Amino acid sequence: MIGIALHLYSSIPSLEYRRGDISLLFKPSGLITLTTDFGHRGPFIGVMKGVIIDRCPKASVIDLTHECLVHWPAEAGFWIARSYSFFAAGTVHLAVVDPGVGTKRGLLIILLDGHIFLGPNNGLFAEIADRPDSIVRLMSTQIIEKYRLPSDSNTFHGRDILAPIAAALVAGTLRFEECGIEFEDYVGDIVEKPEYFSGSLTGQVITTDNFGNLITNISREALGDFRDPRIVAGGEEIELKKTYGDVVPGQYLALINSLEMLEIACSERNAMEMLGIGRGAPVKIVEGIY
Repeated sequence: MIGIALHLYSSIPSLEYRRGDISLLFKPSGLITLTTDFGHRGPFIGVMKGVIIDRCPKASVIDLTHECLVHWPAEAGFWIARSYSFFAAGTVHLAVVDPGVGTKRGLLIILLDGHIFLGPNNGLFAEIADRPDSIVRLMSTQIIEKYRLPSDSNTFHGRDILAPIAAALVAGTLRFEECGIEFEDYVGDIVEKPEYFSGSLTGQVITTDNFGNLITNISREALGDFRDPRIVAGGEEIELKKTYGDVVPGQYLALINSLEMLEIACSERNAMEMLGIGRGAPVKIVEGIY
């Protein structure tokens, strides 16, 4: 957990600097991203934005996604881990996929690459927290009580606790190092990582997109040991291509998508429906004949 800070500040001595003046590792940009499983029915997203803007009128709030699978923090964490680097350093990434809201699950705040990540301690930020340069803290009860709204609700911590804290962070009135003690006992990855066995690699579908493409937890890097990878999923053996137009409509293909992850598609069709599989489905990589 104790690593060198981000590349943006690589000219500064790492360990001494990190302990001595950690506040310089995060310079608020005024930007907050929101990631939830709320969908767009009801006022919940809008209310969170209202709380943020009320507390920090100059803040800009960007919706990363509100269509994460409900009650499954892993998908939200997957999107955030592959999206945050496209935002300026100084961004606060607030995530609420929180089936344990109102319980003693705790809240995490993480500093990585000049970004702050804020959300429940339920595995959502496991991938971010596991990175060697991450600084992970458990949000203190004192900070929670200081910034929370005067509400007795136990079901909307996104509004009552997380939004006010995010606003204070982006406004610069709350500093990362004030939020709590460093913490290593966070909830780890709730999705099994891809595994090699007998010359094959097995992963799984982690999410889908609006086109029905199946996005896996297998990275481009993980395919590096295969000369002619073939993807086995839903009872089909599928070839790796460069883009969707490399096959005729209705034909299956696999590719490395814009997230640098393996994706299974069906040209101009819905692969999820055609293959009859979805989140959690196993995906195996085997060596083809070359």
